[in-house]
Amino acid sequence: MSTPNPVPANAPKVNFTGDLYRQLSDLMEGELTASEAVAALKDDAEFAAHADLLHEIAQDLETNPALAQAMQRHASTFSPEEVAVVAAAEGENTLPGALAMLADDHVLRPGARLLSVVHGWPLFLLGFLFLITSLLVIFVIPAFKQVFSSFGADLPAPTLVLICISEFLVSYWWLVLLLVIALIFGLPWLARRKAGVASAMDSALLKIPGVRSVLTKLLVARLSALLAGAAACRISNSLVIAYLRSTLGSGQLRDGVAALESDIGQGTPLSQAARKHAWLPQKFARLAEIGERTSKVAPALGRAARTFYDEAEQAAAVFRQKLLVVTYIFTGIMVGAMVIAMYLPIFKLGSAI
Repeated sequence: MSTPNPVPANAPKVNFTGDLYRQLSDLMEGELTASEAVAALKDDAEFAAHADLLHEIAQDLETNPALAQAMQRHASTFSPEEVAVVAAAEGENTLPGALAMLADDHVLRPGARLLSVVHGWPLFLLGFLFLITSLLVIFVIPAFKQVFSSFGADLPAPTLVLICISEFLVSYWWLVLLLVIALIFGLPWLARRKAGVASAMDSALLKIPGVRSVLTKLLVARLSALLAGAAACRISNSLVIAYLRSTLGSGQLRDGVAALESDIGQGTPLSQAARKHAWLPQKFARLAEIGERTSKVAPALGRAARTFYDEAEQAAAVFRQKLLVVTYIFTGIMVGAMVIAMYLPIFKLGSAI
């Protein structure tokens, strides 16, 4: 049984796990067993590690046809929540649809989408600004300092500040480089090991104007798609919500999903549970109620997933435009301030000559 597909054709490329789910789903829709589908894929794996993984799964399936049990042995690749979803689908004989649902969700995961919003031209501008600033501060400003000193004129305060920064960077460039590397690699490392650091980074990220909107809309789109797939595959809502919670990096968003999971686990109908949580739009609750009333939950939530995904795309586009504007303004201010600071002493040279 196939699930409603909320993923548009121009969605970003999925990773290995999502791609594996998609291929297995397609092959099993063609009446292949899980063992035959894995055997067909292992010889065409692009990387040796992937081929080894598929070979081990194929060997397990030869003795036990349960795909979930074979996946359970590879915890580094398949999470317990994914295994639970696959096991439930196998029990309902709806495994191809459940695998398609998981493949779609790998496409909709927020991390890749947010990076696609931020990458590109804004990062190019910031990188270009950093390069130009470094060249000016390390090579050009010291030369200007020698010229101005030879005339004996007192330098303006902005120029003195710039010269102090230049002298510091020339002497301690290695320290600045280490700090940049520490920020890029050290903070994510600390976030994985210290809950307080992760919580602080999470709060800071969600306070950036526009980021919360994009992430929340993507989260609602994922939730709608997973619940639509659960209804189509006759899987418990609690299982797919638990899977969704396990994939979230944001603590605040994860807490919201955990609260919804608790309500659903206590037997509260989806439409009633949705109205209790402010982060879920009322449109989601109304569509869930319509689906429950008409016994067409999968089509109703499938439409909801497409709607919220489109809204997330629009919010991401708006955020990208704002980011471009801020980047242009920041670049202009930084370059302009440096140029002004370097040329202010020229106006004093007349009195010094």
